[in-house]
Amino acid sequence: MSKYRSNSIWEAIDSQSYKQALQHVAKALKRNPEDEYVLTLKAYILSLQRKGEEALSIARIVAAKVPTDTRSLDLLFGIIYDNAGYEEAGKIYEEASKKRTRDESLTLSWFWATCTGGDLRGQQKAAMTLHKFFSKRNYTLWTIISYYLLATSKHTTGQEKKLFSALAARLLPLAEPIKTAEEAVLKALVLSIQDDKDNLIEFLTAEETDRWNNLELATLRLDYAVKYEKWQTVFDVALKTLTIENRDDFESWKQFCETGIKLGKTDQVEKLLEERKKTRNGLLAKVHYYSVKGNAFDAALEYFETFGSKQCGFEDLRTYVKSFDEKWLRAIDNSKIDGLNAKVNNRKFYYLLHKSNADYVSTNIRFYNELLPTIEGKLETDYWYGDDLLLTAAWWILDNRPLKHEIPNTDRVLTAIAILETAASRDKHQFYIRAWLVRLYIYLGSFQQAHGHYQKLSIKNIQHDSLSHLLFSRISTVYPVWKPLLATRDIYDTNAVQTPHLIKSAYQNATFSQIPGFLEFSHRLGHSINKGVLCIEAKRVARALGMKLDGLGISPIMQSYDWQENRDFDVLKDVETEGVEIKYRIGPKQSSNWVRAHILKEAIIDDSDESSKVKAHVDGLRSIDTSLEFTKVEIWSLDIVRSLNEPNTLHQLLEEGIKNFIDEDSDFTWEYLHHRFVVLETLKILNESLARSRKSPKLVNPIKNLISHWTESIKEHAKDVKLGREKWASEAAARVSEFVMGLDTSTIDLGSIFEGIAKSQGESITLLRNFKV
Repeated sequence: MSKYRSNSIWEAIDSQSYKQALQHVAKALKRNPEDEYVLTLKAYILSLQRKGEEALSIARIVAAKVPTDTRSLDLLFGIIYDNAGYEEAGKIYEEASKKRTRDESLTLSWFWATCTGGDLRGQQKAAMTLHKFFSKRNYTLWTIISYYLLATSKHTTGQEKKLFSALAARLLPLAEPIKTAEEAVLKALVLSIQDDKDNLIEFLTAEETDRWNNLELATLRLDYAVKYEKWQTVFDVALKTLTIENRDDFESWKQFCETGIKLGKTDQVEKLLEERKKTRNGLLAKVHYYSVKGNAFDAALEYFETFGSKQCGFEDLRTYVKSFDEKWLRAIDNSKIDGLNAKVNNRKFYYLLHKSNADYVSTNIRFYNELLPTIEGKLETDYWYGDDLLLTAAWWILDNRPLKHEIPNTDRVLTAIAILETAASRDKHQFYIRAWLVRLYIYLGSFQQAHGHYQKLSIKNIQHDSLSHLLFSRISTVYPVWKPLLATRDIYDTNAVQTPHLIKSAYQNATFSQIPGFLEFSHRLGHSINKGVLCIEAKRVARALGMKLDGLGISPIMQSYDWQENRDFDVLKDVETEGVEIKYRIGPKQSSNWVRAHILKEAIIDDSDESSKVKAHVDGLRSIDTSLEFTKVEIWSLDIVRSLNEPNTLHQLLEEGIKNFIDEDSDFTWEYLHHRFVVLETLKILNESLARSRKSPKLVNPIKNLISHWTESIKEHAKDVKLGREKWASEAAARVSEFVMGLDTSTIDLGSIFEGIAKSQGESITLLRNFKV
């Protein structure tokens, strides 16, 4: 193909003019129908148009010819990787390398491609080929680390682990003498997968290893001494870290204390603890030491007397005081320490140990008001610990604990919002306050308020993977929103491009300790549950808004993913708030089964014209346990989709099912919207299926009549609910203003806050009423 025509195709691709690019490709293929590069470009363009199956079919035809042109190989690898997985994609480079075994550049391209795809087996083969044909020391080291990665992979058998471990050990002498700390780490990793425990400990504790003064080696030294129960070594290593190296490392303190007890060296332990009692970890180690011995009360009180005036005072002690009773509360009440941090720590201990204190919220509010002058003059980005007084007060209310002036359950969320909004108005960068406001607003079906606080959290890049569930869990059934959802989902495309560069850099710079972590990171993000949820939510949002459904990132290969949990649910937990966090989730936690079930649901819809595929999808969906991760209406919807070709079953599911989810007297929360959006989405899927059906009108028409009846009923009721939101807002503001008496709420306008909730709920209702079934 001429350079001119190639440039024309790429110019069209770069400008996203895919139809024009395909026209250029068609002209080029008329001249040479077998041109591998042009055929590859055609497959690449089709993949950009989200026509995955067609692109994969062409890519496989080209791959069967075993091309060796790196331009074609790079594109083919991406197409096959996206649509069929890395094992098949890596084979195109492997076959090309066999064809040209002495082409170092081609074999290197194969190696980097396996790093991109996370193909450990392919990586080992490519590294071994480089080691065998191009004798360079770095290739030998790459081969050793690739054997280690395989030997520690969960995807290799026990017999394979032994084999790869032995092969890694056999190559180690070729890397001697060790030249860098990273090479020493690599040797330690390889020794760690051998049966020779003594050899590993001897290497980690040797003077020549110690001279590198490397943190990774020091960590391995302590970890493996503990794992292999070399208690004298553990004791000596920990003592050396704490004394000779003079590092106040709490993990070393813990091991020093515990092994000191095991070895009967308590006098030596207690002497060092006494010498170091002025350091934070030294004093905390004393608490740990006496907790192991059975009574840490006095040591905990000593710690509190010294560090109770620091924010760490509660965090460090919380694990150890859970077994204490109100004697602890009386002791810290009588403590001589004072100040903001001490007061807040005190109130957190009360939250933890005195759950029946009806004055808890009013006391926290009084302390908050007293401490407000200390917030003046602080930097906007500084954390003001006084906010935790209102945070714990809100948790107390949400947990339905006793109150001095009782609040109806229906108003507890609103009261908590008023308290947290007060804190947020004075402290703009308070992360935990805003995170809880995101959760509570979404719980009320108020997306706009939740989104406003989410934006102020300034979540960046990879944080979206762990934290965006706060905003986007089941968002298609609360407020179908497009742009924020797609912007968040883009981080996964970025990962697919950027993380391979980090892996490549780690190999090139011989930073071997980083490679396992980078590969794990790449896999975890590429198979993140949150990624699966966002892909599904994007497709459901498009369906709700009547947008084009093609190309929304759900590929067939995703059915075989081992989904990884990266989300952070602990960010909303503190003291003992796990039950509160679960109570105000937007339905059960969407885990791997939820993702698999909805991917199969979409596959049933997309492949509706291919009965053999549909049967396989239906069987797969039936095998998934839906007892834990699904709301009842989601289970019903999945049942409907499974039964699309069974008119009698459909009629029964519709007639008996929908009314169970349309409770007109329920309070307005996310569930009101969730039930109705899921029902309308399901009715739309069913309606489109019936339109393609060739079944008898006698079977189809009754179902169509039910669809029409329930669609009209849902929308009419939603209209009445929307009309009542303004009145609800004014009445709610009046009630809540009485519940928060004593709190200085001069920096917020309760009326405007509740009007905003009602307006946002109204916007969701409008989307509901505009849902075209």
